[in-house]
Formats: sequence, structure tokens, C-alpha cells
Amino acid sequence: MMREAQAVAEQLGVRFRISVDKRIAGAAAVGEHKTSMLQDVEHGRALELDALLGSVAELGRLTNTPTPSIDAIYACTALLATTLAEHGGALRITAPAAI
Repeated sequence: MMREAQAVAEQLGVRFRISVDKRIAGAAAVGEHKTSMLQDVEHGRALELDALLGSVAELGRLTNTPTPSIDAIYACTALLATTLAEHGGALRITAPAAI
């Protein structure tokens, strides 16, 4: 997804000084944490879906840059957001039980 987003940005003239691999390594160095969207899911808040994913997918379409992974995650997350809204509740994510 990061490579797709970078490809979209580059079509718009944005240049990255840090490689995707270094960005991923930097995120990994932060350690275990919950993303803001996961925290929103757990607390029953609206997801920032369009700001985080929809905007990149739209720019991909406008620049004719394929974003298949972003599109797939957007579709899945939109379904989750709709399900949460319809059921008016929060979803608690827990670790699976040991086998």
C-alpha cells in the first residue's frame, strides 16, 4: 500500500527522500501499538476512511495510477464501517486463544 501511495504521489510531483523500506523499518522500531483506525473501531468512533484511504484511491484514479491493494483494503474497511454503524457498537479486538 505504501508503494502504491508513493506511486500516486510521484505522479503528482512529490518526491520522497526516505525509501518505503526505511519508512516500514521506522514504523517497526516504534514497537507494538494500535493504529488510530483500530482505536476508532474499538471505541465505536467513525473511521477516517476517506481521509486515510479514499483520498489516495481517488488520486490514483485521477492520475491513472493503479492502487489495487489500497482499493481492496478500502472496500473491506468500508464494509466494516458500515457494519459498525448499522449495529451502533464498538468492536473489541482480542488476541486469539492459544491452541
